[in-house]
Amino acid sequence: MSTTSDIYGESNTFSPTSVTIARNGTVTWTNGTGTAHNVTFAGSGAPANIANHSSGSNARTFANAGTFSYQCTNHSGMAGSVTVQ
Repeated sequence: MSTTSDIYGESNTFSPTSVTIARNGTVTWTNGTGTAHNVTFAGSGAPANIANHSSGSNARTFANAGTFSYQCTNHSGMAGSVTVQ
């Protein structure tokens, strides 16, 4: 089971849209599009949201097991999930 994973903001999608990591693993979101995106988690137990950014990378560590859905609130349909085992 991987302890790290990378997700990229491409146009108005996340790629890949879902990842699976080990508990206490880290996911890094990278945006090189020049367009402002954010990562907003639904539900409890997820790490802190990632504010709007148009470039660079932001990482979050997932301490809790479960599936955590997230979306970019700037772009309808731009969503994904992190499953932590």
